[in-house]
Amino acid sequence: MNASGGSAGAPRTILPRRGFVLLILLTFFWGLNWPIIKTALEEIPVLTFRAICLICGAAVILGLSKLLGHSLRVPRHQWPPLLLSGLFNITLWHILTGYGIDLTASGRASIIAYTMPIWTVPLSFFVLGDRITWRRALSLMLGTTGLAILIVTDPGTLAGAPTGPLMLLAGAIFWACGTIVQKRVAWEAPTTVLVGWQYLICGIPIFIAAGVAVDYGTVSFPTLWPLLSVLYNIFIGFVFCYYAYYEVVRLFPVGIATIGMLATPVVGLFSGALLLGEALGWAEFSALALVVLALGIPVLARPRNITIGTGEK
Repeated sequence: MNASGGSAGAPRTILPRRGFVLLILLTFFWGLNWPIIKTALEEIPVLTFRAICLICGAAVILGLSKLLGHSLRVPRHQWPPLLLSGLFNITLWHILTGYGIDLTASGRASIIAYTMPIWTVPLSFFVLGDRITWRRALSLMLGTTGLAILIVTDPGTLAGAPTGPLMLLAGAIFWACGTIVQKRVAWEAPTTVLVGWQYLICGIPIFIAAGVAVDYGTVSFPTLWPLLSVLYNIFIGFVFCYYAYYEVVRLFPVGIATIGMLATPVVGLFSGALLLGEALGWAEFSALALVVLALGIPVLARPRNITIGTGEK
């Protein structure tokens, strides 16, 4: 079926409406999650928090997969890329961002973390041999400038060590690495199965570290809001959002998936101000504008032969 305004006979890519719904929900829930994580970490150690969310998230999502009739089997030849992307997207991301947000305002943390698509530009050049266009080069320059503003004005930098922002930056770069691995594989197992196994297996270093590094004799049962934050992360942040993210990456071209998530750091910044009373100034707004512009520039010229429909590939 041809949409009006298209060229006759031009091939069209049908994008599923379901993918756009997932993208909108993912943007809101992940943006809101930054101040929610900050609330949980007020009473729960970082490694313990991540370990609880990963093990419970794995149990829930693998259990749901089984109830839906999916086989939990992953083809043997797809285990290496599954574990490699999980190392980047699960192990390293959760450790680095957990400690990073604990040392940084949640709004700033969300902006730094969502520079991830920007770092796919140099990675794609060095790893995949992709050409760097002027749009991608400008995107990298703007994103780096926004990041520099946040690092230079961070209280940790003023005290001599911008540890939090640098950990978040490293997390964003590793997430970009994981996304490149994830996108290059034609996965044969359902998304929920892939995510569940990544949580369980790639969470093992976090489980061990939590057991070794945390003195549980000093950790008390959390009060209401940190407890609700843990539950939100298990069922929304870990089960739904990671499922939605992998589905969006699977269903959409990278450019459309990227531009669709432009609002995530916006939601993160303003939800941190609303829920936690975090101060917003010229640095936050300038960096947000630069990062959002950097994310949007590479995909401003969208192809016209795209139709939004209900079909899926």
